[in-house]
Amino acid sequence: METGFIVSVVLNLLAFVLMVVGIVVMLKGIDADEHLAADGLRAVKYFTVQSNWLYGTYALVFAICEIACGSADKIPAGFYTLKYVFTVGVTLTMLTVIFFLAPIVVKSYPELFKGANLYYHLLIPVLGIVSFCFFEKDCTLSVKQTLYGMIPFMLYGVYYSITALSHAENGQVEEKYDWYRFLAHGTSKAIPAIVVMVAAALGVCFGLRFIHSL
Repeated sequence: METGFIVSVVLNLLAFVLMVVGIVVMLKGIDADEHLAADGLRAVKYFTVQSNWLYGTYALVFAICEIACGSADKIPAGFYTLKYVFTVGVTLTMLTVIFFLAPIVVKSYPELFKGANLYYHLLIPVLGIVSFCFFEKDCTLSVKQTLYGMIPFMLYGVYYSITALSHAENGQVEEKYDWYRFLAHGTSKAIPAIVVMVAAALGVCFGLRFIHSL
């Protein structure tokens, strides 16, 4: 087996292990009083948790496929595409927290990485980016496949919008239904935030595609 192939297997297995550790930390409520810290099952509503669970679970599936196939060129193309889609999810999570939520919610960046968020905001996303972009090169993403990376983001957007807007009163939504505070200034002013998020998601999709192609 090639060194890169072995590294990919190890990184994928490690991502799954870190996901499990993150779940244990989250359910135990360790550092749950910290800003942006995932706490108990109620945290499952967050894109951060969902994207990391999806990525970690699929990383295990992908590693098993790698081991079963024995070489990168024998892995079905669809497996690489799905790996890319879930990598987009955790990358978007990490960048959103660092560049959007952190400046608003926390006083210092170390607070981003307390409790389960050490795994969900940093370790798993970094493993995902490194493994896909540098050690899983036996696939070429078309523009159409690149856009598949938007699917989890769009589905979550629909879920979030329905949850928030169904509880809107006089253009305002309670924080428990608008947990990312996208509608904090009223539903009429949410459009710019939506445009920025869609543009950012597309940037992540094509950014990962570009790095992967190098």
